[in-house]
Amino acid sequence: MGKVSQIAEVVGVSAATVSRALSRPEMVAKSTRERILNKAKELGIDVPMSRSVGQGQGMLGVIVADLNNTFSAGILKSITALAQDDGLQVLLGVTNENPSLERKIIADMNQIPLYGMIAMPTGASTIPLIECRNVVAVDRPFVGRDTKCALINNEKVVKIAYDHLNSKGHKHIVYLSGKSTLYTFKERLNAAQAYDNVECIELDALEYNDLYTKAFEITNILLTRHSGKPTAILTSNNAITSGVAYALSLRNVVMPRDMALVSIGDPEWCRFFPTPITTVKLPEDELGAAAYEILKRNDVKCRLIDPMLLPRASS
Repeated sequence: MGKVSQIAEVVGVSAATVSRALSRPEMVAKSTRERILNKAKELGIDVPMSRSVGQGQGMLGVIVADLNNTFSAGILKSITALAQDDGLQVLLGVTNENPSLERKIIADMNQIPLYGMIAMPTGASTIPLIECRNVVAVDRPFVGRDTKCALINNEKVVKIAYDHLNSKGHKHIVYLSGKSTLYTFKERLNAAQAYDNVECIELDALEYNDLYTKAFEITNILLTRHSGKPTAILTSNNAITSGVAYALSLRNVVMPRDMALVSIGDPEWCRFFPTPITTVKLPEDELGAAAYEILKRNDVKCRLIDPMLLPRASS
């Protein structure tokens, strides 16, 4: 009997699993891998050493919020390209802003010896559950824990959008936010509340489809107000922008004559909407690259990435 078959029989796994543990240990669950490698050592078989970035294959854990959102997808694309250049495979988890699902994803990733992890955390604190020590938060920090991070300058995000609308003479601006339990919504909502002529409305939603639906509903309500009707709407992310734009389109609202619109986030469709939509571009590619660079270095704790206003016809 060959040694691989012998290990497989003793450990109670297939020969293929043993071969995978010896050649690609990151692809085998932690508990199973340890039993296989321990038995291999007893039999005098060389076992793979852990390898770092730039020294061969390894695994990078990446946890994002929602792939329906082009912002999250852009961050993932940037990180994946850089990781592949360094010979790393990306192990992806998508939370859909669900803390319970996030905990399960982390538990699964804990079974694999990761080079590092880049995570877009939910509002709940999950950092104590992560066994990997090389962790970077992207877009939002972990709650109650000082970790390395790459973040958008959210105060500046709101300021440049507000200054743009204010310069156009708008005296009543509605700011539509998602649920403030999420860091980015909370930071932007706090910034918007500092302006006297901004009416802030917090939608009870976090996931893309819920944000879209509630934004559509509230826009229809705003358009039917007899008094206190706003002249401009500022949206806090792509999903909310989609709902608002659809409502304005169905009601044949002419932008910016009847209502101005500015979106925080620059999905591609905003450029090609019948009235192209003014956006605050959040450079997700730069944010993803910054998170990956911080993961590789020990001398950088956090980076703030600045947004950019892209004026178009809607404002």
